[in-house]
Amino acid sequence: MYAQSKSGLSPEFVMFDNGAKEDFKKGHAPYYILRPETSETLFILYHLTKDPVYREWGWEIFQAIEEHCKTDAGYAAIKDVDRMTQDNRMESFFLAETLKYLYLLQDDTNDIDLLNTHVFNTEAHPLKRLSLAPEPY
Repeated sequence: MYAQSKSGLSPEFVMFDNGAKEDFKKGHAPYYILRPETSETLFILYHLTKDPVYREWGWEIFQAIEEHCKTDAGYAAIKDVDRMTQDNRMESFFLAETLKYLYLLQDDTNDIDLLNTHVFNTEAHPLKRLSLAPEPY
């Protein structure tokens, strides 16, 4: 949906439409409030597959955020992704999660290993997994 909107940002939700030219269309919530779920998904998919398309999509989303959401004092939500009118708010999860996942998606130097040694908490903080197995004698 990101690539289908005029801004390159996705609305809050979309609807699937079997009879339309496109697979899905903008729902009744056309706003974009800087949510992290898509950037998190792209980060995980890239981490697991190493398919560069996920990095490209993340970069396109970041560029759209920079173009349409950046303000003099931070970043703003968008009232309608096709009209690009800024809203006077920035959710705290944008800095804590959305930008962090977009950064990690492009970073080749981190040692985060989602399959073996790390997990992310609900605020996108990477934590090393603890081994609860008893030590051998």
